Amino acid sequence: MDKAEADQLFSQALQLQQAGQIDQAQPLYEQVIAAFPNYPHVPHLLGVIVSQHGNWFLARRLIESSLIMTPSDPDALANLAWVLFHLAQYDNALARADQAVALNPGHARAVLTRGLALRFLGRHEEAIASFDHALRLRPDMTEALNYRGQSQHSLERYTEALQSYEAALAQNPRYADVYNNRGASLTLLDRHPEALESFQNALALQPRFPEALFNLGLGLQHADRLDEALAHYDAALELKPDYPEALMHRAFVLQRMRKLPQDCLASLDRALALRPGYFEALNGRANILAQLEQYAESLVNYDTALKMNPAFHEAHLNRGHALREMGRLEEAAEAYREAMRRGGDAQSGLFALAAMGQEAPPPIAPPDYIVSLFDGYADRFDDHLVNRLKYQAHERLCEALMDFKPPPQRDIFDLGCGTGLCGPLLAPIAASMTGVDLSPKMLEAAGKRGMYTRLVKDDVTAFLEKEPAQSVDMVVSTDVFIYIGQLEGVFAGVRKCMRPGGLFGFSIEASEGQDFVLRPTRRYAQSPAYIERLAAAHGFEVLRMEPSVIRKEHGVDTAGYIAVLRAG
Repeated sequence: MDKAEADQLFSQALQLQQAGQIDQAQPLYEQVIAAFPNYPHVPHLLGVIVSQHGNWFLARRLIESSLIMTPSDPDALANLAWVLFHLAQYDNALARADQAVALNPGHARAVLTRGLALRFLGRHEEAIASFDHALRLRPDMTEALNYRGQSQHSLERYTEALQSYEAALAQNPRYADVYNNRGASLTLLDRHPEALESFQNALALQPRFPEALFNLGLGLQHADRLDEALAHYDAALELKPDYPEALMHRAFVLQRMRKLPQDCLASLDRALALRPGYFEALNGRANILAQLEQYAESLVNYDTALKMNPAFHEAHLNRGHALREMGRLEEAAEAYREAMRRGGDAQSGLFALAAMGQEAPPPIAPPDYIVSLFDGYADRFDDHLVNRLKYQAHERLCEALMDFKPPPQRDIFDLGCGTGLCGPLLAPIAASMTGVDLSPKMLEAAGKRGMYTRLVKDDVTAFLEKEPAQSVDMVVSTDVFIYIGQLEGVFAGVRKCMRPGGLFGFSIEASEGQDFVLRPTRRYAQSPAYIERLAAAHGFEVLRMEPSVIRKEHGVDTAGYIAVLRAG
């Protein structure tokens, strides 16, 4: 091949490349470079085509060889910066982009790549400035709007990120990545229905989009649509098997769905094999093991996780719970104190310490502790409490109330109603039934029974204070006073609301000494003498104070009382 033939091939290849026909252009460039290895610009342009096929290492070698011949070529420098960025060599990419911009300040692609390198170096403010510069040079550069939104998102400026994404979609309404990123910002703005729609739009445009499938799965998981969430995680993993985030959240959904623990742990183990330092997966594994009462193994995982992230106070708190269950109380106490030193909820930490006798017990369990406990427990509450712990207090209490033949059409308060276990038992005599609980998830479960006239999210004492005097005929409360040690406020509130002759029924765990005591289980027990004294002080007659097994704990009966009082 002579030089004239090479020039003709080069001209033909360039036209094809500019027309987007890169597969036809590539062999022509290869013929030229085989005959004339130092033909100007050919290695650079061939490197661009190779990069479009994802062969970043060869692309780098070709473009760098071109720059030996033409070291001041801003296009080659800009394209080399792009290749280096995709090779995760962000410092080198930034240096080459800076060289290109120094030679040609109006090189929008170099400015864009500079912003990307800065973003991946964590220099988000500088990245945003670079994307803004690119947009001044080329207002129609939709990628710059998308990348600017990602940096604003990383800076937790979600509203600004959303504005960038909306501007990008105004230019290109078929940009799947923008819809996916927009959904992520909407999620963190608590605009969950809009986020789901945005992820769905991304998948309508690009069905084989693993990140959008994963993000949609997260949104569905947040909405408690667990079957759908699991299907989306599985679809993401089919496209991208080495996806540790999808594996981790898949495990958490399986746990919520009460699937085999081995499946949950296997999914987490795959995530950890892919990313050995994955703190969230290791901490999640520890939590699952603790729920399975495999405390020794969970402790190993907590210890490893805390070496990675010693500031994570929740892991210190959960580690304390595991140590407490293993009977290592001194170590548990130190773990609780460390959780508080690290910024954890002081009330929960002090409550746990008080349950072990190392702090003065508060009169009531912290509300945040109760909400957290029962929101995480709501979907398995009935099965665990009734089937595993053999809980029967709700049945025995309602039977005891019926022994006193309350007339029908009663207005009833169910204090601490939980999932509404008492609802079906009391429905035959109810004119109205109000369920009260601190846990939104418990109230949601109670609502599904269709027994309650009204469901109220509130502390029971605060609720009673707000209700009208003499507005109720019956008040029931089962397994609630285990979270309220001091009952004066409850008795005063019930008596205010109770019509004369009304019935007040409840269960307690038994304490034979002090008025109330906080046990290592973090549950309160009250003495019958304390209940009788409160009844007399607030105008109640004790109709029944009957010993009863409340539940089983580690296979051992928990002693308590079923009490029925009548308002005078």
